[in-house]
Amino acid sequence: MMKRVYRIAPLLAVLLFAVATACMAAEGGEGGGRDMVWRIVNFFILVAVLWKLLADKIKKYFSDRRVEIAEMIDTADKAREEAEKQFAEYQSRLQNIDRDIQEIRDAIMGELEGEKQRIIEEGKVAAERIIEQAKWSAEQEIIKAKNSLRNQVVDMAGDMASGLVTNSMTPEDQKRLIEEYLDKVGKVQ
Repeated sequence: MMKRVYRIAPLLAVLLFAVATACMAAEGGEGGGRDMVWRIVNFFILVAVLWKLLADKIKKYFSDRRVEIAEMIDTADKAREEAEKQFAEYQSRLQNIDRDIQEIRDAIMGELEGEKQRIIEEGKVAAERIIEQAKWSAEQEIIKAKNSLRNQVVDMAGDMASGLVTNSMTPEDQKRLIEEYLDKVGKVQ
């Protein structure tokens, strides 16, 4: 591309001066002769000197600028691709969000149902344990009441028998009972 510019630039300059000369001549001015030739020569010398002094800097500037623009385009393309990926990912997430919410809701409800069943089972076990303890306590109270009643009956029977024996026993009966008792004790030893 730069080669084309090098080829076309001198032609454009000559054409520009030729047109200018023709325009001046059309107005009735003189053709310019030597003065115009020297102006053209001076112009070309000026362009050549400027080109010689600034060509490398201009080439470097445009080359660096081209690289910068290419890098900026690559960076912009990468950023656009990344943005498109994120956009597509967010769109798919948004499309699946209702399903995800339902899955989470179902999982939580399942956990709650399991926890509910566990609590109910624990309650049943605790209730059965309390009932068993209440039955055992009631049985112990019944046994205690029976023993207490039995002891009272025995005490009352003993008191009544003692009263009967004391009232109906004569001194001879007492002597005979003592001797029988002593005989039994003597046989046991």
